[in-house]
Amino acid sequence: MRATPLSDWRSLVLIASITLFLSLLSLNAMAQHPVLTVQSEAASVSFTLAEFKTLPSTQVRTKTIWTDKTHTFSSVTFKDLMKHLHIDTKGKKITMIALNDYSIQVAIDTLIKYNAFIAYAMDGKTMRIRDKGPLWVLYPFSDQPDINIPPYQAHAIWQLKTLIIN
Repeated sequence: MRATPLSDWRSLVLIASITLFLSLLSLNAMAQHPVLTVQSEAASVSFTLAEFKTLPSTQVRTKTIWTDKTHTFSSVTFKDLMKHLHIDTKGKKITMIALNDYSIQVAIDTLIKYNAFIAYAMDGKTMRIRDKGPLWVLYPFSDQPDINIPPYQAHAIWQLKTLIIN
C-alpha cells in the first residue's frame, strides 16, 4: 500500500512532536541533575543548574584565549559561593575537578583576590558541555591583563563538576 502525501505529513508531524517531547524531557532531567558538588570538612553540597543560578550572580564581560571575542558571562564569584556556604577561606586550597577528571588545586585566596568566577551562561545562553559548560571557571582577564598568563589561565577549568575544599 502506498502512503498518500497527507499520511506522510501526519507521520512527520507525529515524529517531530515525539522528538520535541523527548528533548524537553531530557532538558528537564538535566536541570534536575547536580552540575556542581562542593565538598568541605563540614559537609558536601550539590547544586542543580537551577539551584546554582539562584545564588548571588554577576555579569562579567571579558575575552579569553579560548574564545574568539569578548563575551558576557553570567556567573557566581568564588567569594559569593564561599560566603553562601559559610566557608572560612583563610589558608585553604580548593581542588577543582572537570567532567573528564582533569583537576587543579588553587589557593582560594588567589581566586578571591583576582575575582575568579564560575560562569553558567555565555551571552545569555546556558553553556553546553561542548561549549565548555555547563560551568566554567574564569577570571575577568580583560580587566586584569597581568593575570592573563599561563599560570592563571590554567585555573580556567571548563566543564567543572566538583570543588573539594581542604
